[in-house]
Amino acid sequence: MPHTSIRNAWLGGGAVAAALAGLLAGSPAQAVEGSDAAASYGFTAKIVIGDSDRGCTGTLVAPQWVLTSASCFADATGSVPAGKPPTTTTVTVGRTDLTTTTVGATRTAIQLVPHPDRDLVLVKLNAGVAGVKPVALATTPVAAGDTVQAAGFGRTKTAWAPDNLHTGSFTAAADGTADVDLTATGGSVICAGDAGGPVLRTVGAVQQLVAITSRSWQGGCFGMPATETRTGAIATRTDDVRAWITSTSASIPGDMNGDQKPDLVAVNSAGKLLLYPGTGTGALGSPTVIGSGGWSGTSVTHRGDWTGDGMEDIVARVGSELRVYPNLGNGTLANPIVIASGLPTTAQVVGVGDVNQDGQPDLVISYNDKLYLYTGVSGINPSVHAPVVIGTGGWGVMTMTAPGDADKDGRVDLLARDTRDGTLYLYRGQAGGLFGGRTTYGTKYTVANRPLIAGAADANQDGVSDMWASAGDGTLKFYKGASSTNGPVDGPSTEVGNGGWDGIKSLS
Repeated sequence: MPHTSIRNAWLGGGAVAAALAGLLAGSPAQAVEGSDAAASYGFTAKIVIGDSDRGCTGTLVAPQWVLTSASCFADATGSVPAGKPPTTTTVTVGRTDLTTTTVGATRTAIQLVPHPDRDLVLVKLNAGVAGVKPVALATTPVAAGDTVQAAGFGRTKTAWAPDNLHTGSFTAAADGTADVDLTATGGSVICAGDAGGPVLRTVGAVQQLVAITSRSWQGGCFGMPATETRTGAIATRTDDVRAWITSTSASIPGDMNGDQKPDLVAVNSAGKLLLYPGTGTGALGSPTVIGSGGWSGTSVTHRGDWTGDGMEDIVARVGSELRVYPNLGNGTLANPIVIASGLPTTAQVVGVGDVNQDGQPDLVISYNDKLYLYTGVSGINPSVHAPVVIGTGGWGVMTMTAPGDADKDGRVDLLARDTRDGTLYLYRGQAGGLFGGRTTYGTKYTVANRPLIAGAADANQDGVSDMWASAGDGTLKFYKGASSTNGPVDGPSTEVGNGGWDGIKSLS
């Protein structure tokens, strides 16, 4: 099946839109002709561009990102504009039966990231989808003769817009290029609307994404001429662009509003919770109120996805309760979920990230002069395991914050300021969820000189962990991270808030 002659028959591609106009009118969604898909295909997404202008299929590759065919979003010139989709686009994930509403969710696409030379585009959703596991990404190419499954919401042989996801079996033939030829087996055919759908190889019990559907002859699909009997198709490889997928879709530590820049959260003297959006330079934008009251005396932190939807959540000790406040996608918060109780009302909570490298967010909490590790469980119902003592004494005088991976060894670290003399120490992350011996990170961080400190992750996006600190004169300082022969240290400071920060009671 020569690549040059196969019918370029996908909805969504601007370059082929005119040829497809008769096929697409009034068709918001279509599907791969084959059996109805099982719930295990919940990572498959239905994409609708406009009211019903175009419909495609996609694959959830991260909690807030869907991979699909670039042709779905191509304009009249055949190119895909990066950034906000020019037309309102809805994406339904986690529903193999589109008539159900008890599972999955429908989201809005807010960003397009096209691949520079493949028929691939990553679509960012306005909010992640909790409870739907992203597909596993293959690390090796599909081999000639491999049996693969394709899935899609496109037309079938008898239906224009079916409600159910369908799957079909194909035999793959790869030639080492970006293309994978698919030969139908058992009456399968890939139809209009299946563009961007997953092509999967099963290894053991795990479905791996090896390609996404791109072009097809569409023989036997609803609305095609009876004279067209060819059922072959071409898919676009994904195994060799896995790094592009994972780096683009990776969450940014500290990002609360979804713009991929670390943000600052603060509690003011009125007991309100404020979100200061990071600009990517270390500076901050104007704050928004994300908690209207009742935050006085709390210990607030944010670092990690506690609800499984790919977005960083707030964790706070409120009174004696430890609560998760789910992020709704833009930094605003849903009702809290209590994950522990019985804490001292002076306990200090810090979300350090994934301490034990199990893929789950963790907390360190100090009280009774000791330091405890609370390993987390992320999901629709987040929780923490029983605490483990990791610091046996001397923590009552410490003010803690989380820098992220300050020494770039792959493990998250901890910053702690001794309130007696203002020395700021770095505790490097170690195996097993522990922290190693401390080194001096900075000095003169007395409570009078620098009342509040907060790890800023990589706030200026130069690859090094940074820090914010309020000053005794009511300003806010940004400390650019640096390193010395002894490891990470505080770098030069820049004033990024010129007044009023003496009315702020906590930073994170």
